[in-house]
Amino acid sequence: MDTLILSTGTTLHGLRTILLESRSLRVVVLPEAGGRIWQITYKPLEADLLWNNPTVPPALQPLHTGYDDVWSGGWDELFPNDEAATVEGKALPDHGELWTGEWQAEPGPDEGSVGVRLRFVTPISNFLVEKTLLLRPESASLEVRYRFTNQGAGTFPFLWKLHPAFSVSAEHRIDFPPMAVMPELEFPGTLEGAPPIFPWPYAPLNDMVLDLRQVPDVSSRATHFFYGTGFVSGWCGVTNRASGLASALRFDPEVFSSCWLFATYGGWRDLNVVVLEPATGYPYKIQSMIDSGRARRLAPGKSLETTVLFSVQEGLRSIGGVEEDGHILPGDEN
Repeated sequence: MDTLILSTGTTLHGLRTILLESRSLRVVVLPEAGGRIWQITYKPLEADLLWNNPTVPPALQPLHTGYDDVWSGGWDELFPNDEAATVEGKALPDHGELWTGEWQAEPGPDEGSVGVRLRFVTPISNFLVEKTLLLRPESASLEVRYRFTNQGAGTFPFLWKLHPAFSVSAEHRIDFPPMAVMPELEFPGTLEGAPPIFPWPYAPLNDMVLDLRQVPDVSSRATHFFYGTGFVSGWCGVTNRASGLASALRFDPEVFSSCWLFATYGGWRDLNVVVLEPATGYPYKIQSMIDSGRARRLAPGKSLETTVLFSVQEGLRSIGGVEEDGHILPGDEN
């Protein structure tokens, strides 16, 4: 039976948890730690799909905490900025206002599903952020409905970015739709020397070409940070080619007009993790985003709504797309 449990105990590192469970998926949410999705487990294989930092547990954090030193993993969201900055006279914290927030939670009112609705008001930019998570009995997809409402007195420019961290190994492959890749020049990592823009997935590097779809072994010490733009279909994902298990995000490209990737294969803090980041703009410096006209804006009283699907499917070696119902299409075998 599909169940929804809202636990009021201290069941994970002293934090209250919410458990959503269907026939295929088990989802653990931490409302007191930014409303983050801590883990998504594919039950038939008991496969945990999100990355959790092995040395940094989740915890309540003060508003202006630096993100990198306390990053515990899972799936959180960044809003209204990435790097700390002052916007419209407001001092915005590193990686935004959502991930340190204590979110309110209540059962989600959707017939034929189990779900939870989370709510949080950002303390600086004054946005009401609502996030509803839904599981359905016969589906291996998690539906995430978002609504951002500007409760402030003026129009506000912002970045909104999804930030799910995936566990990977050298058996994994990363897939995106056709798009242009732009490495972040301030953090070149392994892509140092690549052109400022090139088509996914091949990065020309001096006398070699790097296939960015292939996850290297952690011993490679590789790091990648880039922005993907110009795609028509909004999706991305990773596949464990050893088990045939694929995990994919489907999103509206009219809302998330770019998709960033941050990946460290042992090269940053000895971590091995891939973060797929559908985003409303780029680059990571919000003032540069504003100056280039790529920042989203909401007028007072206006809302932005969209739905994201996280789908899981067996029997694949790559991803070629995600259909409206969450079905993952196979990609090429190269």
